[in-house]
Amino acid sequence: MKKITAAAFVMTLLLSALSAYNPPVGSEDMCLLSSPRALSGGLSVSGGAISYSGAESIVVNPALTASEQRTNLNFAYTMLLSGNRLDESCFGSAFQGAILIPFKLYVFSGYVNGTFANFTNEMYLGNSINAKVGLSKEITEKLNVGLSLSGGYTWKFGMDWAIAADLGFVYNVGDLGFLKDFRYAFSALNLGKTYNNVLRLNLDSTQAMTAYPSLATLKAGASGSFIKNDNIEIGAAFDVTVPTFQNVIFDLNLQAGIKNMLFISLGEKFNLRETITGHNSFIPSVGLIFKFNFNMKNNEFFESKDWSQSEMSTSLAYKNLYSNVHAISAGLDVSLGMKDMTPPQIILLDLDDEE
Repeated sequence: MKKITAAAFVMTLLLSALSAYNPPVGSEDMCLLSSPRALSGGLSVSGGAISYSGAESIVVNPALTASEQRTNLNFAYTMLLSGNRLDESCFGSAFQGAILIPFKLYVFSGYVNGTFANFTNEMYLGNSINAKVGLSKEITEKLNVGLSLSGGYTWKFGMDWAIAADLGFVYNVGDLGFLKDFRYAFSALNLGKTYNNVLRLNLDSTQAMTAYPSLATLKAGASGSFIKNDNIEIGAAFDVTVPTFQNVIFDLNLQAGIKNMLFISLGEKFNLRETITGHNSFIPSVGLIFKFNFNMKNNEFFESKDWSQSEMSTSLAYKNLYSNVHAISAGLDVSLGMKDMTPPQIILLDLDDEE
């Protein structure tokens, strides 16, 4: 009898916890709307199907930037469209800007995002400005760790503020069986106060809204390449996200790269609680990235910084967020300078010969 009573008590607690989870529709991906790389699934906790660790990576894992050797700049804009004429507005937008600066002891990253989504029937996130600053470091050749602080302000049908911390790690395994460049990672996001004192379109409109993005959102994932040579690279990334231990989100990303210049990205997302409440779309997202080098040899400032030859990526993506809500995104990513591919030389002196 005692065991039955205890089991019933535990079940009651679990059900009450699940019923308490009621964030706005789309809020778990609020800072992922502004980036074509994120929309197409390429911004994963372990660095994506084909490894990427630019400035915007701190959105999902502050440790990803630790291996970067070059200053990185990122800019992106997303147009949000609704086909539902009953919405307050049929147009919305999201933008972001990010910077990464490597130092000797650590790598600094900064990120700013603005999201303006007022689709009253499917995705009502109001207006918000969000920012992150983070530090990351290589602990060993394989292990990277990172920490970031975030803050934000939201308005429209109420006003509120947010302040939180994120932390994470990435472990670079290398080759594992048939997989190349295999990585696994973990991050804990939104450790602090998030938005709550506003009116939004919740998963369940009959219940009170819970804070968003969800407190203590845990992410774990792995990625690697099936084929990797000078001509082609094909890889996959898989993430599992657990917001407040009350929901589970699966993300799958497939990427193919040609000559390290043209990349095609396909993404699929499954949000359990949104699917249960009828807020979902299973249409895969798609993205294109084109990467190229450019020269600034006649610029004294760029030459003094060893930036005369640098790398730029342009990207486009489309995602059907919900049945009538669509996102079209474009972005620009600049890495100043070129990667140092020369390993350090160690010269051993023979003291006997010197004498």
